[in-house]
Amino acid sequence: MKKIHFILTAILITMASCQKPEYINPTAERQGITSLTAYFTSGKFIDQQLGKLTVTDPEAERFEIPIPWFYPEESNDQTLTQMTRVRLRAELANNCSISPALTIVDLLQENHYTFTNAQGQSRDIIITGKRIKSSKADMMSMTLAGPAPIEGFIDNDNHEVYLFTIEDINGRKAQITTSAHASVKGGQAVEGKNNTFELPVADYNSIQKITLIAHDGSEIEYTITKKIPSKIPSGFNESSAKKLFNIEPVSRFGAPDYTSQVHLSIAAANGKLAVCYGSERPVIYLDGQTGEKLGEVITGDAVADAITNDEAGNILFINHLKTTGTFKIYRSKDMSKTPELLFSVSNTENLPAGYHIKVTGNVDKNAIIVITHEGVEGATYAGSYISIAIEGGKVKSSKTTNLIPLGIQWGTAPVHAAKVIPTTENNTDAVMLCYYSDNKITYVENQKIVAKTEEMTANSNFNTNCMDSKTFNNAIYAAHLVTSHFPMWGCGPQLFIYDITTPESIKEMKPAFLDNTIEWHQKAASGCAAGDVTMAISADGFKLFIYYYDHNCGVVGAYSVDCVKK
Repeated sequence: MKKIHFILTAILITMASCQKPEYINPTAERQGITSLTAYFTSGKFIDQQLGKLTVTDPEAERFEIPIPWFYPEESNDQTLTQMTRVRLRAELANNCSISPALTIVDLLQENHYTFTNAQGQSRDIIITGKRIKSSKADMMSMTLAGPAPIEGFIDNDNHEVYLFTIEDINGRKAQITTSAHASVKGGQAVEGKNNTFELPVADYNSIQKITLIAHDGSEIEYTITKKIPSKIPSGFNESSAKKLFNIEPVSRFGAPDYTSQVHLSIAAANGKLAVCYGSERPVIYLDGQTGEKLGEVITGDAVADAITNDEAGNILFINHLKTTGTFKIYRSKDMSKTPELLFSVSNTENLPAGYHIKVTGNVDKNAIIVITHEGVEGATYAGSYISIAIEGGKVKSSKTTNLIPLGIQWGTAPVHAAKVIPTTENNTDAVMLCYYSDNKITYVENQKIVAKTEEMTANSNFNTNCMDSKTFNNAIYAAHLVTSHFPMWGCGPQLFIYDITTPESIKEMKPAFLDNTIEWHQKAASGCAAGDVTMAISADGFKLFIYYYDHNCGVVGAYSVDCVKK
């Protein structure tokens, strides 16, 4: 944890002592009421936003705050009970007021207040709530059954699905998963699968129309087209970036509290995201499109102290060692089935390792796996990693490389250690790394520093040690998550994507989702600044998924990009 200087702490305490709690945030430029927000007052979502009304008519006398029918949206938890006891907050223009003071109210009732504008003129207003059924009906996945199932490429913006195949697909059944609380017209609900429906057989060689029904009854028609795809020559379309989800993990699926020390790692494959906390906690997995918890990963004999994924749908599990010994690396293609031992490898350094593992390539063919060593608290730093070369699905070589002679070293896991990642599937001597608190990405080849980025952040409140690499559509990318030590100071996580196809010149990408900061949810105090980031490629090879998890800031989320030639 970084040191907090006494003077800065004193200033913050002084500032805090001069502030009085307000129910009004008088920052709006416009005349009157700008917004009204309702917050939970109890339960696991306490102090989180339940509903918000952005006021379009500041002269109105009645204000209805829209409340979602369910919260979280993907759950079946109705909000009727929570509406009876919410805390209200108003955003007002300067010198305006509401009386009596906004406190805890029942939004099922009409609550009467007096609003006074900046000129001293008053009027009676009513604040109440209204439950709203969702009009959202997105198609999350579509699969045609068969000996070789075909995944549809979904364009929710234009309500189109492309079936990229040259096979005869007449007489196939389609299974469709929708966004929460939507359904498929004419579809039969699939038992045991949320929001999943099966349609009768149809001839998908010709254009088909499928209608989704939102919770509020509105309908959205999708066009299903068989198409032989084309890709752009290299990489992904920066304009194709889509936010899939961004959620708070403790309240959503019972993740360890942000103050708990975790050795966090994530892995994604086949439309699912696995989350590992180390310390003998169970590995769970989420829906890779929505973040909904689906269950616990079957680990069998594998000790899952850390996990990662390759580019072909394989999840790898590794045990942690405190000193020399044997790593047993297991792999699985299905999180609901027992993993199998892939290979064993020795740790010859008298240093701990096994909380940080990364891979690029396909472990069934050619791949490079990197296991990063960790420092020992109060004893020694680390500066080495184990690189494993796989050719034809077999281990070809394993070796340890020491970077300390280059002036590179790091501390203990989970916060102060490094992430070392391979940059290609065929060279164990080419790696990139980031570590606390160098605040840069360094490319090393043949034990020489070849390239460095500029400093990632101008202050020392961030932790720059989460990174992953994958090859996608003839380009190699590095995803870099910068976690935060102090979310309560307004320091949130940052996400960067780099093109490292030519690693000597690390090129930052600018997808539409990247302003380099992402929304986070835990802003109360400082905990354990651990995190991870990973990338995964869809089975059809047309989408790249980027998943991130900042434990201290209380957020797990995902984006996708594609390489389809428009």
